[in-house]
Amino acid sequence: MAKILGEADTVLALTISIIAGVLGLTSVTSASVTQNAILVTLGILSISILRDRWRRSDAIERTVSVLQNFTSAATEIEQVKSILEQVQVALASQSLTHILTTAEQVASEHTQARESSGRWLFRGGTGTYIRAVTLPGLIKSARRERRPLHVRLEILDPTNEDVCERYARFRSSVSPLPDGTGQVWTTQRTQLESYATLLAACWYQADYTLLDIKVGLVGTMGIFRYDLSDSRLVITQDDGFAMVVPQEGLLYSSYETELRTSFEQARHVQLDAAKQIRLSSEPTVGEAVDLFKAIGVPLVVSHDLIADIITKAIHAQNPYI
Repeated sequence: MAKILGEADTVLALTISIIAGVLGLTSVTSASVTQNAILVTLGILSISILRDRWRRSDAIERTVSVLQNFTSAATEIEQVKSILEQVQVALASQSLTHILTTAEQVASEHTQARESSGRWLFRGGTGTYIRAVTLPGLIKSARRERRPLHVRLEILDPTNEDVCERYARFRSSVSPLPDGTGQVWTTQRTQLESYATLLAACWYQADYTLLDIKVGLVGTMGIFRYDLSDSRLVITQDDGFAMVVPQEGLLYSSYETELRTSFEQARHVQLDAAKQIRLSSEPTVGEAVDLFKAIGVPLVVSHDLIADIITKAIHAQNPYI
């Protein structure tokens, strides 16, 4: 019924034409009436045709509008897909970390980290590798380029025998054999190594005036060593895998904040006081004693071991060779 009502004009025209035709055939009406009926019918049909065209035109316009919206939506979808692909590529190129499994890879990463780096943040045990490789390499590069160098070292407090003992016990349990220095880890060695790092920091500070170095002492130990430069963070542990966090990576800034926060809580050594102590190219025992007194770190080892501290500080050996 709804369809018939929607086509009422067509039905009316058909009805009129049928009635007019029947009456014309039976000669009930005159020819003029029949002609008028035909004109009315044609008028109704014309209106019907126009209405149909209007409907079609309106439908076409709506169809075009829908297609345009669909095209626009499709374009937006393609744009979104393109953005997602770019994000995926960016995340792939800026992975959170990558793993190192060999000593050669670790050494290579450290070398690259030192290249043209204007700063170095370290948190670890006694800083043995720092003295043997990192500090000399950083200063050599900075001296060549005549630029300042900022170094922050967080190491074990050599006056805290308890933490030194725990560290030595841990290191010896992980690797009971002598390391690259030819020594095993004991409480005494741990103390000597930390003292040596303090002496080395003062010695290098006097040797290269553009070196800004600070040392913090802690009474707790961890199993990881953190070395952060301008380009990357290298996280290492004894006899295990290492991790590298690139500067572009998502975790780099978080680790940097962690290291800075940790350093702020350490007991800071007054290294500036060391500037009043004149250190020779080969410091004497007397100079070393005066130095530790000046910076406020008392010597808790026997006097005859001070020469070992000096040797470890100035002629440090790489423990990982």
